Amino acid sequence: MSQASSGRTMHLVIITPYKRFFEGEVVSLVINTVDGLMGFMPGHPPVIVAIRPGMSHLENEEGVVYFSVSEGYCEVSERGITVICNAAEFPEELSPRRTCKSYKEARAGLEQARLIPDKIAREVSIKEYELAIDRARARRHLIELHGSDHQKERMAVLREEYGWTDLF
Repeated sequence: MSQASSGRTMHLVIITPYKRFFEGEVVSLVINTVDGLMGFMPGHPPVIVAIRPGMSHLENEEGVVYFSVSEGYCEVSERGITVICNAAEFPEELSPRRTCKSYKEARAGLEQARLIPDKIAREVSIKEYELAIDRARARRHLIELHGSDHQKERMAVLREEYGWTDLF
């Protein structure tokens, strides 16, 4: 990170394996961590936290921006905040059908993973499918709260079609 915090804002970079998802000055960041939602503002003490799939948001000069993140980590330092995660998406980038299909496939995979005889392999596989379910839930939550009207309508129809009644 090349920019330092200005006192009123801090520099935020969100990076995935595929792209630099966001870079800019922000007033605050709220992100889903393994310990729950955490918020960061300029002057926050340095910390590194593990993040888990969930809906997050940042506030910049233009307003509040909502997005989803997957597993990764967040580092807060005197230079700003760096988030490294496997995926990050804005609501308009999400497909309700792909979200529902991912959820259904992850649920089926979880059931199969529970049948793996080897304990260590079973635990690893279960954790992978649980994270996939959490990612799908985060995407659904983001669509239902901050997606376009069309996305919200499609999600309601597809939830019925896929039998997806739970959220958390």
